Amino acid sequence: MKRNPEAVETDRNELVARLDRHPTMKARVERMLDLIENTGGDLKRADEAERRAIEELRSMGQELLCDWGQRLADAEATQMEIGGNVVRQVKKTPLA
Repeated sequence: MKRNPEAVETDRNELVARLDRHPTMKARVERMLDLIENTGGDLKRADEAERRAIEELRSMGQELLCDWGQRLADAEATQMEIGGNVVRQVKKTPLA
């Protein structure tokens, strides 16, 4: 099935915009592409390429979960603030 060029361009622009919102993930994807393209020229054996790919994927998974957790915590904090169930700052009164 061939896709229309405008749809492909829209998808490409959306992907770039999403990666721009997550710079650490964008950098990780770029490192994965460098690995695939062997831009450093240092990958001569499959076992070394596999080891590096596994390291990159593990690191990507850790970053993904950290970012996901932070976004979830931020959303929950926002919901609590909207609901009025949170007191952020209270002026202390002297005990006299």
